[in-house]
Amino acid sequence: MYVVLREGEVSFYAPDLSRYVAGGRIEPAWAPVFYNPAMANNRSVSVIVVRAYLNLIGGGGVMCEPFTGTGVRSIRYVKEAGVERIIAGDIDDEAVRVAGRNVELNGLRDQIKVVRGDANEVLVSNRCDMVDLDPYGSPAPYVWAALHSIRHGGLLCATATDLAVLQGSYANKAIRRYGFKPLRGHLSREIGLRGLLGFIARQALVMDMGIKPLLSYWEGHYYRVCLTVHRDRGMARETAHNLGYAYYCPGSLERGFVDKYPGFTMRGCVAAGPIWIGPIGDVEFIDYALSIVKNVEHELRAAGTIRGTISDNLPIPLYYTVTELGKGMGVVPSLTSLLRRLGELGIEAHRTHFSSEGVKTDAEPWRLIRVVSSLLPADD
Repeated sequence: MYVVLREGEVSFYAPDLSRYVAGGRIEPAWAPVFYNPAMANNRSVSVIVVRAYLNLIGGGGVMCEPFTGTGVRSIRYVKEAGVERIIAGDIDDEAVRVAGRNVELNGLRDQIKVVRGDANEVLVSNRCDMVDLDPYGSPAPYVWAALHSIRHGGLLCATATDLAVLQGSYANKAIRRYGFKPLRGHLSREIGLRGLLGFIARQALVMDMGIKPLLSYWEGHYYRVCLTVHRDRGMARETAHNLGYAYYCPGSLERGFVDKYPGFTMRGCVAAGPIWIGPIGDVEFIDYALSIVKNVEHELRAAGTIRGTISDNLPIPLYYTVTELGKGMGVVPSLTSLLRRLGELGIEAHRTHFSSEGVKTDAEPWRLIRVVSSLLPADD
């Protein structure tokens, strides 16, 4: 049932996923121990983030990883990022057995302790410098315990794969699970990510703690956020100031953030929130992380993912798509031509990793529509 695989710089035992296929697609959840090869880039990005974080604080550190599965994430953190010690937990007996076997295979018995237990129990019973939440689905039920576990200035990374909830397909569930109203449509990816950050921020505020995002991004079927946690009332106040609402006005195409909490109304517009309206990452940290990337294929690919998020940390709220800007004109211009024309006019504009046809700019909607109109072919 198990095969030896290679990911990053480590070898490990994992289920033979060729046995668990439905409709021509691998179903990792059917395997006796969960391992998803589609998340390899997530793990590579996380290795770079953790390495950068440890370099900046002087190295070492203890990490809690309560959803260890095969243990590959923890093993890579020790071998590739320099984490000193890890408590790797899982509630499944077979996962604990396989993870332990993989720890032995990589000679890390003194650095990785594999334990059996509920994720929240593992977290609240240990004090850690770093916590990695990578559950199958939503991290929401585990955020409070993670914040309880983490030390002042510690690093929290979390993955969310329940995008249908966060992006508004199940709005009532988003309200129940994350405490915010999402927004469906082309802005849903960014709003969903900010909704996740807002949820973590509000959980931190309950404990008079603050957060500072280092890197947050969307990729395919998941969100990933990495942030520092601060047991400091000053940071808690700053965190509260980064909570607010997003608005979108279909008629005028206006959009933006409102820093009024707990609510507001705007005629003719739809609102989403409360969400995180501050920067979703730290550009200085991202630049440093990119500077220490190793010249190996998996890290270079991960660096591309990280680099693609930089423009989304600029102080420009939300983004436009060429489809909505060209709506009603019959032809939609290419994003490349729009960016080129905006640059010629001296208007700051950038791509966004949230959409292949998205543009981030602080230009007014009416001006953007006029620029798009000028790019369309003239009638014969």
